[in-house]
Amino acid sequence: MRMIKLFSLAKGFFVLFIVAAFLTAFHQWTYSNVPLFTQYLMKTLLAVPGIAPGNVSVGEVNLPRFLIAFFEQGDEVMGIVIRIAASLMVLQAFRFSLRFFEMWIKGSLQERLAEKTRVRLYGHIQDLNYAFHNKSDSGDLIQRCTTDIETTTGFLTGRMLDVVHLVSTLFFGAYQLIYINSTMVWISLAVVPFVAVSSTVYFIKIEKIFEDIEKTESNMMTVVQENLSGARVVRAFANEVYEIEKMETKNSEYRDALKRANKIVAIYWGIMDFIGISQYLVIIAIGVYGVQNGTMDASGIVASLALVGMLIWPVRGLGRIINDFTKALVASDRINEILDKPSEYEQDGTLEPDIKGQITFQDVSFKFDDTDEHLLKKVNFNIQAGQTVAIIGRTGSGKSTIINLLLRMYDYQEGDIFIDGISLKDIKKKHIRGQIGVVLQDPFLYSKTVFENIAIAHKNAEKERVFNAAQTAALEKDIKTFKQGYDTLVGEKGTTLSGGQKQRVAIARVLVADKPILIFDDALSAVDTKTDMMIREALMNKNYQHTTIIITHRITTAKEADQIIVLEQGRISQIGTHDSLAHTEGLYKKLWDIQGKLESEFQALLKAGETDASR
Repeated sequence: MRMIKLFSLAKGFFVLFIVAAFLTAFHQWTYSNVPLFTQYLMKTLLAVPGIAPGNVSVGEVNLPRFLIAFFEQGDEVMGIVIRIAASLMVLQAFRFSLRFFEMWIKGSLQERLAEKTRVRLYGHIQDLNYAFHNKSDSGDLIQRCTTDIETTTGFLTGRMLDVVHLVSTLFFGAYQLIYINSTMVWISLAVVPFVAVSSTVYFIKIEKIFEDIEKTESNMMTVVQENLSGARVVRAFANEVYEIEKMETKNSEYRDALKRANKIVAIYWGIMDFIGISQYLVIIAIGVYGVQNGTMDASGIVASLALVGMLIWPVRGLGRIINDFTKALVASDRINEILDKPSEYEQDGTLEPDIKGQITFQDVSFKFDDTDEHLLKKVNFNIQAGQTVAIIGRTGSGKSTIINLLLRMYDYQEGDIFIDGISLKDIKKKHIRGQIGVVLQDPFLYSKTVFENIAIAHKNAEKERVFNAAQTAALEKDIKTFKQGYDTLVGEKGTTLSGGQKQRVAIARVLVADKPILIFDDALSAVDTKTDMMIREALMNKNYQHTTIIITHRITTAKEADQIIVLEQGRISQIGTHDSLAHTEGLYKKLWDIQGKLESEFQALLKAGETDASR
């Protein structure tokens, strides 16, 4: 089953593989004829003292008859030698040309297969559900998309053709050698059963070690990825020594796993080399004995030694094939482990309605797969299209889960969610996600310019639209301070920008996309209160209307909303406007009593500052 899955990765490249296999086998047939030229030449030269060159028996050398006839067109020894040399040069030129096309096709086959497999694996990872990505290590996934694919495709296109090379070499070598001395053939092939048994033992021993190597390399890659991604945190806590020690530990585990593998490989190759050299010695002894009793001549010994190499060394190379087969089997298991996971789109809706923005939660309950306790319990609320709604609650109350359910990152177990009166589960996931713009607390920015990061969700957006979005997000003043303005490159994940600037770039990005539903998941947490007010006022005064959901801990951010939803322990405890909730006992009033005073003080200070500035 594992082998079938390994070879199934090469689906679609059968014809190209057959062509490469044919060229490989044909090349070995042409190579098996090369020692026969030397054999014929030596027979010709040995025949000079007593026998005319033209009387050399055709049957003694297994070359094609037309070549023998061509060699013997004249009686002069030098003429025969020249014709042999010329024919050999033509054959070698043909072989080298053949080899070039063989290697070109093999290289093309490997790269095309690797490209297809990499795109297939990467695309499938994109289609896996949110829960998978939450639990996966990015370093491990990177290794599967790079090292594991190179190992697998390298075996399928390289070592599998080496199997063809091995079989054809054995066949043609034995075919040519049997005409010289059949005993040599059987002695050369006698070790094949022993090699097969020892190779099987080697495979069993080395497979587990290669699994450990893959695991330890994956762990090491994860450490590297985490350290590079969290470089700012590492430096902020002066944690470089700890990170280096952690890397040294994982690197040592990887080194030790490689040393264990290399030890077994060295023992195996040492045994195979000993057997190969021993075979050569036996063949030489048989050749000397054959010359002494007249069953062979010197030309036969020279040709047989070259042909014996076609029988001995390919068998020795079986270890390399098994070695790479084991690696490929482990690597393909890791690839197929991902490909076998069901796509989140296997269970999907079929509708693509025109979204206006009305959202209704009806007795919605949700729990994660690894727990029996519901995070959301019988949640009910209704949001009209174009409304601005704030959701507040303590940490862990289920605020972000509501957003994930809307985006269908998770599927709810009970109740239903309706978008414009249509059940969310009946709408295609990609369609609904395409209608919702989300700004997260820690937004992801690409290593591109500020302009490209804002326009990334709407690649054909006009410049004026991008500028207006930046102004609404209170980002324009910051951009003017950059030397290259909108063309300023931000670092990986936006590391060259402050937290507030990153959030405002993300806000501008969703405004450019112009989705009917906007969600701000604590997206103003990294900006100061004044900037928060500016952004909220700009959003309220914008010309285009959206259904806006704001998740926040700031009452000052929530108070301007048309409707405020208060979540407590997975249940809705209050729904209303700021004026009604601020005078009703509950969580909202408690938070307002604390934060409202701070806002009043801030407003007073702000007005005082503006008065002083006007003077």
